[in-house]
Amino acid sequence: MKNLFQTIVLLQNNITSIFLSLLFFVFSLATLADYGINWDAPSHLLRGQTYLHYYLTGRKNYTDLDQWNKFREKEAAIRTKTAQEGVPRYRLYFQKVDTIFFNPDIPKNQVPRISMYQNSGKDFNNVMAYYDYGHPHISDVLSAVFNFVLFQKLGLLNDVDSYRVYGVLLSSLLVGLVFWWTANSYGKFAGAIAALSLSLYPLFWSESHFNNEKDIPETVFYSLFVFSFWKGITSRSWKWILASGVLFGLALGTKFNILFSIFVILPWITFYLASKYNGAFSIKTFLKGHVRLLLALIAAPLLGVAIVIETWPYFWSDPVHKIGKIVDFYKTIGTTVSIDQSFIGLFGINTYALQWILYTTPLVILFLASLGVVTILLRKQKDRQMESWLFLLMLIVPIARVTWPGTNIYGGVRQIMEFVPAMCIIAGIGGAALWGWMIKKQISTVYASVLVLALFIPITLKLVEIHPNENVYFNPLIGGLKGAKERNFPGWGVSFGSPYREAIEWINKNTELGAKVTLNEILSNIPGVFIRPDIRYRDEYRSGYLQQGEYLISLIFQGTDTRSYMDMYLNKMIEPVYEITVDSVPILKIWKNDKTHLKSEWSNEEVLDNLKFTKTDNGVSFDIGQQVKLSRMEIEYDDSNCPELDWGYLMVSADGETWKRIPGVLPEEVSIEVLGKQPKNGKFIEPFTGQVARYINFFVSPGNTCVTQIKSIKLHHFK
Repeated sequence: MKNLFQTIVLLQNNITSIFLSLLFFVFSLATLADYGINWDAPSHLLRGQTYLHYYLTGRKNYTDLDQWNKFREKEAAIRTKTAQEGVPRYRLYFQKVDTIFFNPDIPKNQVPRISMYQNSGKDFNNVMAYYDYGHPHISDVLSAVFNFVLFQKLGLLNDVDSYRVYGVLLSSLLVGLVFWWTANSYGKFAGAIAALSLSLYPLFWSESHFNNEKDIPETVFYSLFVFSFWKGITSRSWKWILASGVLFGLALGTKFNILFSIFVILPWITFYLASKYNGAFSIKTFLKGHVRLLLALIAAPLLGVAIVIETWPYFWSDPVHKIGKIVDFYKTIGTTVSIDQSFIGLFGINTYALQWILYTTPLVILFLASLGVVTILLRKQKDRQMESWLFLLMLIVPIARVTWPGTNIYGGVRQIMEFVPAMCIIAGIGGAALWGWMIKKQISTVYASVLVLALFIPITLKLVEIHPNENVYFNPLIGGLKGAKERNFPGWGVSFGSPYREAIEWINKNTELGAKVTLNEILSNIPGVFIRPDIRYRDEYRSGYLQQGEYLISLIFQGTDTRSYMDMYLNKMIEPVYEITVDSVPILKIWKNDKTHLKSEWSNEEVLDNLKFTKTDNGVSFDIGQQVKLSRMEIEYDDSNCPELDWGYLMVSADGETWKRIPGVLPEEVSIEVLGKQPKNGKFIEPFTGQVARYINFFVSPGNTCVTQIKSIKLHHFK
């Protein structure tokens, strides 16, 4: 009878787990069109397509794709016609932005069924030389498989969103796993709270829609690996152990974070075997009579490593040297990234990740997870398979590895998202404990369930309010995103490119025919198929003070206001035409750079000629003679019989004592692309953004470079 009851419960949990996975999958697909692509996506998707094409055809380029050649020929013809006749059409087709389905503005049979990331300029050898120096490849290839099937072969989903079904599917599986694991160990209510916590965790929900290259797959594979290993050990199943080896390989082929799981599984198996044999740790006794289990334990890690090496062409020549390069890459980003000393606590502990978790985890999950930790500690002897200690280790280890003195991460905690499922499982334990306490207090089961579930209403409403920008969420402990900005909390507002989709939708609907549009970041962050075909979308349209009427799109987050000339110019001098805000804080702005939108205080200029200057050993010093608001400096110089500029930069001061550096290093062309590279051909224009100054120091190398041979100077300043 007992076994029958357990079977029924297990069946119910299986059905509920599948239902919750499907529910998350459906909601995620329904909202997928609201999110842009991740900053890193273009290079990862390009690599994934290159490798997938090589696996399928053995070719290291796309010359075998007739569709690709026809596509490029058609697009080139359109561009030529555009240049000759105005702007009738600039790209081959336009994919409707607000849907994930394949919905071009021309007949589908006229659209070459290839991906924009199958770029002939980035073939197999190019990818291995320039794109394979960092994170491994497996999730790039797997997401390309989804594009190959859903877009290229079936034509169901569009070229961009088809890749991201991979991340959504993995996330959905994790929601189901979290419910199943928690429910089978602590009851259905605990499982429901755990799954709900994971689904409503802002970072997880948001990143599951567009981070399918690294962090989401790593989080899912990491969790599945630990689960499979736990299942294999507790049921003495060699099949589960081998499955854990496969999952280890998938995780290792996505990011090397999985290597730190050894600090989870080794302590746990020690606790488990000690409890199983009454305090006497005995791996020998445990494995006695289970030869296949022993062999599986040996084979599993080898299987995982083999999956990575055998499927990653980067390793096929000189693997030892290249493994060293990958290890150095992870060491660099994990230990040498600049550490904000304000986060360094007692004994050199880095509290950056801890503070990020404290301020970006919904309060209900913080509360229930804290209650869950207390519950685990109080009932430690009642946990027959030591699952609760495993969950604690899964929570602690990813955080500890970036908290240890000398270690660091940046951009929030997305890089260690493996802690999130464990935190949510522990929140489920805490929720069940609270629910049980209420029942003991004579509160009905239904009423107790409603009260606990009601705790999630505020975060649900908040996520609806800030959708689709959940990954910039900060909780009330810091005052939301507004409070994080006021405190200048590192990384506030960093959205990793997701808001671009909403921005380009506004551009498509509101700009004039033939509008010039550009990004203040990298153009590839907005896929070309999402841009209205008549729109001219190029880097060189950034015109700065020349105000040639281009639309500029830029993300807004900590540090962007002083990042570059264009950032300072736009935020200070031009009124935006559109903003995306969260908690009344802009996270993206669009400007039209023309005189109509120029703020009135920057509309009048004066010019000073014959500015006094003194040549120094390392450059030129200028004395304006009075404090002015700088607009730009125009220099003509003799470029004969002198060395070219290696590097240069400017600093300004109002009093000659306190100096501020002007962003950028010369020679460069990114300040104002319309002007081209600066300095060049005997002329140099340096734009400013209203800095109050009397003195300007121009530092150069070499000291006698051409630009120091000044013939004339004009200094423009604002009245």
